[in-house]
Amino acid sequence: MKPNIISIDLHIEKIAKGYRSFAPADSLIYQLELFERTLQSNRFNKGKKIDFVHGSGKGTLRTELIKMLQQKFPGFIYEDAPFATYGYQGALRVTIR
Repeated sequence: MKPNIISIDLHIEKIAKGYRSFAPADSLIYQLELFERTLQSNRFNKGKKIDFVHGSGKGTLRTELIKMLQQKFPGFIYEDAPFATYGYQGALRVTIR
């Protein structure tokens, strides 16, 4: 049986067609909205694992993802996704509980 894992790439150029006109703050908001929508739509899929690819830049998006998890989804478990797949701190794996 295949593991219950999906991957969502949060790089703005992958998720928004008009991203070139976005201010940096707009990009972050767009990424966070997709993150939250994905978690909301999967909240009843107990055991599902979702890898959110955020890249390994300055850490702004990663910090905001963790903050949202702690505030809005405190029962969900999160950890670094496999380094071999996404690089060092390039993605978060969230497990729906």
